Amino acid sequence: MTILEGREGLELSFKSREKAGLLIGIFTIVISLSPYPFFLLGLVFLSFVIGYELSRALDFTYFYFAPLTLFASLVSTELGLLLAFLLSLYSGWRFWSLQSMLKSLLLSSYGGLLPSFLSNLKSMDSYAVIKLLIFVWAVDIFSYYVGKSFGKTPLAPRLSPKKTWEGLLGGAIAGTLALLILHGFLKGLLWSPLLITAALFGDLFKSFIKRQVGIKDFSHVLGEHGGFTDRFDSLLFTAPVYIFLLKF
Repeated sequence: MTILEGREGLELSFKSREKAGLLIGIFTIVISLSPYPFFLLGLVFLSFVIGYELSRALDFTYFYFAPLTLFASLVSTELGLLLAFLLSLYSGWRFWSLQSMLKSLLLSSYGGLLPSFLSNLKSMDSYAVIKLLIFVWAVDIFSYYVGKSFGKTPLAPRLSPKKTWEGLLGGAIAGTLALLILHGFLKGLLWSPLLITAALFGDLFKSFIKRQVGIKDFSHVLGEHGGFTDRFDSLLFTAPVYIFLLKF
């Protein structure tokens, strides 16, 4: 393969990635701006797909994540947490295995409870989810491109080999600017460290699971963006922090 052919392949890959990202973004915005019943339906679908991808990666059959999202969204997040523990206890008792219990708790929490915070956010403010999406996308996009162009210093090589401190700095600056525009100078400046840290931990949490089970992406349903778990990891971790900041 010639150098020219290699460059053309990279350009095509870049274009396909950008097109896929644009389509994902548009669809996510449409769902986020929809009336609450349609938004909740989309959220339950997101919960199911993320839970399915994660359960497949863990090689563990479990199907309670979507009902947990629905329960926590419509009834109570606190009672949803209690239900997650009870379902995990049932799973551990059924298979008589601590490992089954812990996997159930992880799936219930990650695939079931974390998405429900987006429902709570939607209930607080119809545009709150959009604002959070703008922040998360600013962090993700600039982290990726700054890291790709200028990244030299590994951030956490065992967890995420391609993530760099330079990329994190680029994402942090972009995320802070987004918060300054959306929430004003004082809140933007004070909120950015917590939200950027939450977004980073969401990415690293997902990466740890992938490294442990030996996969590159949770699925290929979103093309070069991987699976829904790969795409919405930071959003799931920032949602509860954003709610806390909006309340207090």
